[in-house]
Amino acid sequence: QVSPPSKKSETDTIKRVPCETPPFTVGELKKAIPPHCFKRSIPRSFSYLIWDIIIASCFYYVATTYFPLLPHPLSYFAWPLYWACQGCVLTGVWVIAHECGHHAFSDYQWLDDTVGLIFHSFLLVPYFSWKYSHRRHHSNTGSLERDEVFVPKKKSDIKWYGKYLNNPLGRTVMLTVQFTLGWPLYLAFNVSGRPYDGGFACHFHPNAPIYNDRERLQIYISDAGILAVCYGLYRYAAVQGVASMVCFYGVPLLIVNGFLV
Repeated sequence: QVSPPSKKSETDTIKRVPCETPPFTVGELKKAIPPHCFKRSIPRSFSYLIWDIIIASCFYYVATTYFPLLPHPLSYFAWPLYWACQGCVLTGVWVIAHECGHHAFSDYQWLDDTVGLIFHSFLLVPYFSWKYSHRRHHSNTGSLERDEVFVPKKKSDIKWYGKYLNNPLGRTVMLTVQFTLGWPLYLAFNVSGRPYDGGFACHFHPNAPIYNDRERLQIYISDAGILAVCYGLYRYAAVQGVASMVCFYGVPLLIVNGFLV
């Protein structure tokens, strides 16, 4: 337990959160930014996306063409390097699709949603499903009751086994699970998300309490995108083998998931 501060200076030191209304408004901040910064350029947006696709394709080409020619010991160094590099590049693709969800890619909502759906689906993210829950996250950031993800648990809500994980080994296990499986567990089972009444909170379920009636049709579209990519991965694995699919796609995807959490 931490002892209460004994001096006024110590009390002032631990007050890190602003408690007073700032002397400016959001509108005033926006006015201070040059207008051209708010213009969404389609050529520039696509240039970033195409550049990432080119780099990812180059990494894939090098791995498929030259890795089989490497002497056996060198492959143990080549594959982790590929995974790290490809994971970083695909994270850039993920972020561009994320910006589509914020309508920041272009001035056309249909174009943003088309690009976002394609590339988030490729990374096994249900585009519209997460777009809507993520929007609510931004509206309720920091709220224990209304925020959508990474909601801190109250001490009274910590499970009985929590004390057994509060040690170096337990924290290592928890961090490993969080960085590798935390993102898909959140999407599928609302792990670390806010509690919902009235149904199973799942980003793949059109009738989940996360969404209102106006949004449910687009959840079906998100699911269709995920199913299409899963079928493509199944066909790839059937031809090239599961190990190839895991090495070229699966592990870099885990790197992307790690960056997200």
